[in-house]
Amino acid sequence: MSKKISTRIIALIVIVVLIIAGVGYILLQQLAPKPKPHLVIWGRSTFTPPQMYWVEKKVREWAAKHDVEVEITWLAVADIGKKLIAAVEAGNPPDLVINGHPVAIFAEKGLLIPIDDVVEKLNKSDIYEVKLKQCEWGGHYYCISTMFEATWLHVRWDIVQKAHAENLFPLKTLDDFYTAAKVLNQVEPGVYGIGLPLGLNGYDTWWTFLHFWGGYGGGMMTGRSVAGVIMDKEPYRSGLKKAFEIERKIWLEKLTPPDSDQWVDASNNIAYLQGKIVMTMNPASIWYAVMTQNPALAANTKLFLAPVSVDCGDESVFIFKTTKYPELAKDLVYYLFADKEDYRKGFCEASGLYALPIFKSQMQVISKDWKAGKYPAFGEDPAKALEKVKFMETAAFPLGERTTPSETFREGFTWNEMIQRVVVKGEDPDKVIDEYAAKLRDEVRRVYGG
Repeated sequence: MSKKISTRIIALIVIVVLIIAGVGYILLQQLAPKPKPHLVIWGRSTFTPPQMYWVEKKVREWAAKHDVEVEITWLAVADIGKKLIAAVEAGNPPDLVINGHPVAIFAEKGLLIPIDDVVEKLNKSDIYEVKLKQCEWGGHYYCISTMFEATWLHVRWDIVQKAHAENLFPLKTLDDFYTAAKVLNQVEPGVYGIGLPLGLNGYDTWWTFLHFWGGYGGGMMTGRSVAGVIMDKEPYRSGLKKAFEIERKIWLEKLTPPDSDQWVDASNNIAYLQGKIVMTMNPASIWYAVMTQNPALAANTKLFLAPVSVDCGDESVFIFKTTKYPELAKDLVYYLFADKEDYRKGFCEASGLYALPIFKSQMQVISKDWKAGKYPAFGEDPAKALEKVKFMETAAFPLGERTTPSETFREGFTWNEMIQRVVVKGEDPDKVIDEYAAKLRDEVRRVYGG
């Protein structure tokens, strides 16, 4: 009996010890500091550093208020799309992307969190309709565009005056690009009339061409179906051929530097800063660089709107579904834009108007300031730039919406291949159009079926 009692006592002691240990562990867990929420953020670096400074400031302000750890990684313009796609394929995307792209590739696969409530809180009616359309799929909003990135013709006004060509500006038709480039070419020896990006590995080649392709009446897609691919059908085929024709003339007549076929996104910026070209089409990142780095050149620079405007502002804020903290991420998105005046001053005005605001109320302030003489280098009211926007860099046109095929062809520089083959290499435009229309139909079929 004594042995049984002893065994029971030992068992009871063990049980009591285990209970005490368990309670102690629970108490320690409760008393131990809980790990802070942690958000991994990727951003697309910009050509104007104040924008990144502003984003960093806003994110860290928000993180401090909510006791959240944030990790921000800035990626180069040419890298962010490819690295995001690779991260998604590896199952390890960031929680949040700020000022990044692509969006449709992820939204159409159901990988992003809808942020309709954030859009409503920001006063949907104050956001330009084109910007809302760029972020909508299936009746929901999956991103917020960070800016309008309107394209401006940057012009060496001293050379224009030397050529007595002031009456050419602002350009009235797309044909005037060629006319002005020819008139201004070599007015000063070694200075080319225009800097036309034609390189294989840069987005500038594509969106510059888009002005002519879309502006001359060409089209890519009218819907998300094989039947919606219309680039090789009339009258769209003729519009695309006319776009090839004007760029081919500029290339053959050496109105653009001979290394233009090797240019990347920064190349036309550098060529203008170095005095190698009279004019080039670009968002106002060139103006910001000129204004901050070369005051003498700034004094001789004017900016004009093209007859057709392209919005290169596909950069957006969006949240992946894989985040552990969807509500925190949405709150951060709201915080970035909630103080609209701060957004206008810190993100738009500090960039030298490289960015134009997505909010009508803030664009009205900039327009009023321009009329009061605040931005003398801009030859036209910046508000007109938004009125003239007909095309967006990553949208299928004339559909006017971002799609997986249009983003895939842009990210993979597929359109650049098409442009180079006709403009630089001189291949038969009809054969090239047929080939790339077939490629686009294959991609549409892969993504949407049918």
